[in-house]
Amino acid sequence: MRDHKFPKEEAVYKLLYLESERQEGRWAERRLKGFAEVQEVLEGMLRERYAPRTQTLTHKS
Repeated sequence: MRDHKFPKEEAVYKLLYLESERQEGRWAERRLKGFAEVQEVLEGMLRERYAPRTQTLTHKS
């Protein structure tokens, strides 16, 4: 932990923003082990779930 004295409140926000940008860059480079093996299955599940329905709806009177 660093002992900082910030001259203005904006300085704290700037530090938080810059650190979040740094962390985001680190996460973007990260690869999940085993994801390639399940990616096709997951994409199929996504298409199946969110594909437009081709059924016709009937209205009961």
